[in-house]
Amino acid sequence: MAYPPAPQHIVKVKYKTWAPILFTVAGALWLVVALMNVLVGTFSIGIITGPLFVLIGILTFSQPLASYELATGALHMHSPLGFKTATYGAPKGERLWFDGTNLMRVMADGRQKKVNLKAGRPEDVAQVVQAVAGAQQQPQQ
Repeated sequence: MAYPPAPQHIVKVKYKTWAPILFTVAGALWLVVALMNVLVGTFSIGIITGPLFVLIGILTFSQPLASYELATGALHMHSPLGFKTATYGAPKGERLWFDGTNLMRVMADGRQKKVNLKAGRPEDVAQVVQAVAGAQQQPQQ
């Protein structure tokens, strides 16, 4: 008898496919042009930024754009380099809310701000929206 898969405690939102490909290709082209400039004898800033864009492009294939913790209701936004850049939700005294079209942050003073997940894969964003909408349906304590 097979057991069902363990429930997921963290929902990760990965980048859309075009973002890593764009960063990797642009960085590679920038690096090639910079190397040709170096061979001619001129300095180009692409010798520094080209490998940086290639690195960011490769990392965005594996690093998530955001992660949502089901237990705490926290949404963490991540940098392509791997560290957390922002946290939304309960840890900051906010509440995440889905208004039917947008994922919103409702702050302690009542102001609302939209959470930008446009660079995320739609199927991953839909999982986060479903989790937030499910948490909305539960009675507040």
